[in-house]
Amino acid sequence: MELYKNSEITVHRLNELREEDKKIQILDVREDTERDHAYIKGTIHIKLSEIAKRHTELDKSRNIFVMCHAGTRSQTVVKWLKAQGYEHSVNVLGGIDAWAALIDRNIRRY
Repeated sequence: MELYKNSEITVHRLNELREEDKKIQILDVREDTERDHAYIKGTIHIKLSEIAKRHTELDKSRNIFVMCHAGTRSQTVVKWLKAQGYEHSVNVLGGIDAWAALIDRNIRRY
């Protein structure tokens, strides 16, 4: 997949990219309790509180689409990752809530 150039992405566009490449790197930064309610299969789960010590688990050379519940925490993580050299970090607008509402209605909203 070609690198995505923007700092933000809609859930619709992310879904299109995911259909092109099933191994797309989607990072879920929500807490365990939130993930227990709803998650997207195949995502990487590193809680916001752990990102500073676990970010090396991510592939810097590929896009990292960062998701939280609504897009606020993920935006913070994207800024932090970019400062650490993860140039291709992208915030998922609306987070898992938008994904559940617009892409996969089988995912429970909370």
